Formats: sequence, C-alpha cells, structure tokens
Amino acid sequence: MPIRARIALFGAGVVALTVVIFSMIVYTLVERSLIAQQDTALSARGQQLAQFIVRRGTVPRDGPFFPPDLSTAGETFWEVISGNQVVSDALVNNAPPQVPASVLARAGADGYTTTIRPRPDLPLRVYVQAWSRPDLGLNGYVVAGRPIAALTSQLSTLRLFLILGALLSLFAALAASWFLAGRALRPLESMARTAEEIGHTQDLSRRLPDQPTDDEVGRLQQSFNLMLQQLEDAYRRLQEALAAQRRFVADASHELRTPLTTIRGNIGLLLKRDDITSEDRSAALQDIAGESERMSRMVQDLLTLARADAGQHLDKAPVELQPIVRDVSRQAQAVAGDREVKLDGADDITVVGNADAIKQLLWILVDNAVKHTDRGGHIEMGLQREDGVACLRVRDDGTGIPAGDAEKIFERFYQADTSRSGLGTGLGLAIARWIAEEHGGRVNAINNPDRGATFKVELPVAKS
Repeated sequence: MPIRARIALFGAGVVALTVVIFSMIVYTLVERSLIAQQDTALSARGQQLAQFIVRRGTVPRDGPFFPPDLSTAGETFWEVISGNQVVSDALVNNAPPQVPASVLARAGADGYTTTIRPRPDLPLRVYVQAWSRPDLGLNGYVVAGRPIAALTSQLSTLRLFLILGALLSLFAALAASWFLAGRALRPLESMARTAEEIGHTQDLSRRLPDQPTDDEVGRLQQSFNLMLQQLEDAYRRLQEALAAQRRFVADASHELRTPLTTIRGNIGLLLKRDDITSEDRSAALQDIAGESERMSRMVQDLLTLARADAGQHLDKAPVELQPIVRDVSRQAQAVAGDREVKLDGADDITVVGNADAIKQLLWILVDNAVKHTDRGGHIEMGLQREDGVACLRVRDDGTGIPAGDAEKIFERFYQADTSRSGLGTGLGLAIARWIAEEHGGRVNAINNPDRGATFKVELPVAKS
C-alpha cells in the first residue's frame, strides 16, 4: 500500500476514533440530562398533586372526559390511587395505567422515580409518592408519569445526528489527510523520480529543486543534493584517476619502449654481424648497459609511485635534517662534474619523517638541478626554519622552468625540456611531491629573478 494511502487511512482512523469517543460521551451526557430533567419534572408534578390532595382533603373522582391513550400520546399524565379507587387523566388499553403493588409498597412520603411496563411494549417513567389524611381516614398514592417513547425518540434523533456527523467527519478527515499527505510527499516523489532519472542517464549533475521550508523534507532535500554532489565529485575523481592511469600506462609503455628498442637494436647488431670493430662493439655494449640502467631506474620509480597509488605510507620517526642535508651536499660534489654544489647554511631542525625518503627527495632535486645546469654552473642547497616549518631549498642557475610549466613538471613522465628527455625517467619530481605530501608538507618551484630555478620543500617541524 502506498505511503500516502497509509497516512490518509491513519489520519482518518484517528479522527474516526476521536469522533466516536466524543459522540459516546455526548450521547451519554445528553441521555442522563434528559432523564434527569424528566424525573425532576415528574417529581415536581407528583409533589404538587399530593400537596393539593392533602390540602383539600378530597380525592378526584373522575378524570377528563376524553382521556388520551398513552400508546399513542406522549404527554405527561397523573394518577391518584386511594384504596380501590384509581383515577387517571390517561388510559392504557381503556384503563388507567396499572402500577405494580411492589412499586407502591416502596413509595413513601418522599416519593421516588422508577420505570414500569403496563404493557411489554409500553415503558413508562413514573414518580410515585404516598399521601395520607389520618384525620379524614384517607390515604393513597399519587403517580406522575410520561411514556419513555418521547425520550427515546429524542435520543434516536441525537444518535442519527451523531452517526451522520461521524461519517461526515470520517470522509472529511480522509480527504484532508489524502490531500495533506500528497503535498507532504510531493518532494519525496520528486526525489524518487530524480534518482531514477540519474540511474538511467548517469547524469550526476542533476539536483533537486530547493525547498523553501526548513523542515524534515527540506533537510532531506539538502542531504540528497549533498550526496549527489559528493557522488559527482567521487565519480569525477574516479574518471580523472582512470584517465591518469591510462596516461600513466601509455607513458610508461612509451618510455620503456625506447630503451628496449635501443637494447634490441644493439643486441641484433652484435648477433648478426661478425665484422664490426672493437670500438663499435664496445659502444654497443655501453649503450646496452646505459639503457638497462635507465630502465632499471624507471622500473624502481614506477614501483615507488605504484606503492603511493596503493595508499602505502612511510614509516616515520624524529629525524634531524642537518646531517642529511650536509651528507647530500658533500656527496653531490662528486657527481656534479664541473658544476659547483654549495651548502648555504643548515639550521638544526628536527621533523617527524622517514630519513631515507627525505634523502631521496633531496637527491631528486639535486639531480634535477644538475641535469638542467650547464657546465660551470652553480647549485646551492640550504635549510632554514621559517614560520614554524623547515624549508629545504635547491637553487640553480640553469635554464629555468618554461612559462606555465611550474606545476606540470611534477606530473609523471612530464619533461619540460624535450632535448633532455633521455637524461631521466620523468618520474623524479612526481616522487618528490609524494614524499613531501607524505610528511604533511609540500614542494613547489619558481624561476629565479636572474637565471635558473629554485625548488622549495616545506616540512612541519616536530613538536618539542
């Protein structure tokens, strides 16, 4: 059963139950009130008649000439009983209404009200009171009564009115509940349609219209739109990751194809020709060794980035940066050839990190500076504390960074200088950025005002 129908039925049921209880209470109160009013009127009439008889000392001898029949009339009647004489102003079956002896026996000077049935289908409500005139030797009973049919008719009319009112209230409550439930559930139906359309079209940019009210439905609409936004962002990130993965695989295949082609070509040359000179043989072997080493470095770098993509993290501990910077600076002098590597200050700073990874990061930046600095160039390294972070700098006076490539150079396999594409794998700076981010820091590059570029690494300082 739809939610709207269930809400409408529940609302109508609650109203129906309330109306039924209210009608029962009203009917009971009205019934008691009418009976009490009738009993009071009968009591007053009977007392007046008893007082009249006692005061006059006489008993009526005859009733009216044409007394009404209580079977069809609903008026109040009186009856006086004295010995064997019964006088009444109404008849039942052409005789005064017969009051049972047991009722008369219970009547006293104060009188009381009860119901009698002179005929099974004719109940009468009567007030019975005893009277006496001992001085005259007179005594008897006065009876004031009225057929209950009149009261029953009034109560039947009231019952009919209450039943009709209850039915009208039930239908009105059902219609109102159906209408209100429809208005309340309209945003939910819109959400359901939107969700179905998104499922069919896979268009995560769709949104539900804003609700003007700050109620449960409005908050649900906001939560639904927020969920759609998060799904859209996650889907976009997934698409970007898949695209990056495809580019990564394509670039890796391309980069690996070059050294493999060189190796295969040189091996083919060595296998097919016996007349090559020793110089050519030596050159071919050197090319094979060089390309093999380059391919080995590339595979190692790919493994490092694969671990990063898999969410693996570095083991960290307190690390002093000054010894690492001094070691890398000293060792770089031996591999920089005729380029000068100088350490321009190294503060005593401790960070929480991985010593091997930080050393690898520095070597990547130094190696990059060496590759892009001409013979006789200068490379400076430095370590300073700035605004609560450790700043590692590697500055060179080489060719600098092409305009617009300051961020692209940190992408995998991106090489700004295509003429130097054979000098590296194109993965080093991407690894450097991952290492910096693993330490909660960052790395960026800017061109120097005069010549060359400066790479700056910022790492959080360990709390003392």
